[in-house]
Amino acid sequence: MNEKIFFFHNPKAGGSSLTQLMRSRIPAENCCPLIENDAVQHDALSGDYSGCRGYQVYAGHYGYDIFSAVNDGHCGITNFRHPALRLISLYNFFRYTVNLPDEDLYSERFFAVLFAKTVDFRAFMLTDDPRVEVYVRNAHYRQLTNSCWSLELKDSLADACRLICDMPWYYICEYPELSLHWMRRVFRWEQATLPWENVGGDRGGRALRLSDIGSDIIDLIRAKNELDIEIYRYAVDHFLRVA
Repeated sequence: MNEKIFFFHNPKAGGSSLTQLMRSRIPAENCCPLIENDAVQHDALSGDYSGCRGYQVYAGHYGYDIFSAVNDGHCGITNFRHPALRLISLYNFFRYTVNLPDEDLYSERFFAVLFAKTVDFRAFMLTDDPRVEVYVRNAHYRQLTNSCWSLELKDSLADACRLICDMPWYYICEYPELSLHWMRRVFRWEQATLPWENVGGDRGGRALRLSDIGSDIIDLIRAKNELDIEIYRYAVDHFLRVA
């Protein structure tokens, strides 16, 4: 199996563990250092990824724009989780886990984190502030077709599904053991295990759960993530046929 890998890391869907596993298998000097991790860094680079080519493995919250710039026979892989569960986990992570000094927390880069710490989930999902919307509106679809850090929609649903179908492997949170079994077969990593990172606990009983969410907020999640739900459904259907 080709081990030139580009991992489209979808946040709060098991990606930190997958990244750690890949980096344990591949020499550090062959893994690209961090390129960007938020919208501010993305805007600062202005699409110039010319200095990022030449690595065997890319893993981060990177979009198709970076993949196009560095691709040299790399296979794309990604990770899926139902959008409602992923967004609840993201909110819990921002609100209860991320700890930053005030100078960072009150900066433009971490506006969404500060917002999550100061409002309930309903308000977090209802806002139309682009600094939050970039996290909660079709983020995975935008990642696979353009950039998770830009709200601009590019290409079509068919293009996104084609990219998913062309992936030799991807991870689905709701099927962890089957995903791992598929990985071992595709990459021939027979002894591969996932070192679970950033696994959300109950955070002292404070963490939001799906059962805490009203049907109106579920409807809002659906409305803001129609494309993410479509690619999730497509990925699950394809996964269950080939894994």
